[in-house]
Amino acid sequence: MELEEHYSQLLGINSPWEIYDVELKVDESRLDIWIEYMDDKGASPECGAACPRHDTRKERTWRHLDTMQFATYLVSIQKCQPIELT
Repeated sequence: MELEEHYSQLLGINSPWEIYDVELKVDESRLDIWIEYMDDKGASPECGAACPRHDTRKERTWRHLDTMQFATYLVSIQKCQPIELT
């Protein structure tokens, strides 16, 4: 089992989300888990309608529960462009 699959199962990450990198920084006692939204569309945060995905927002990082003695962070860059409603 690959490390990404291991953490997907532990965190309950399911499609369309996917863990694409796990970075352990032993000297900083830190574990970063990179998550990506794999679909080409997503729900608009404004109206909930399906809209195309785009990358204009900076990455976001959330603190998660520790993994053993390592501070654990989830990192994502997923965004959706709201559509114009007429």
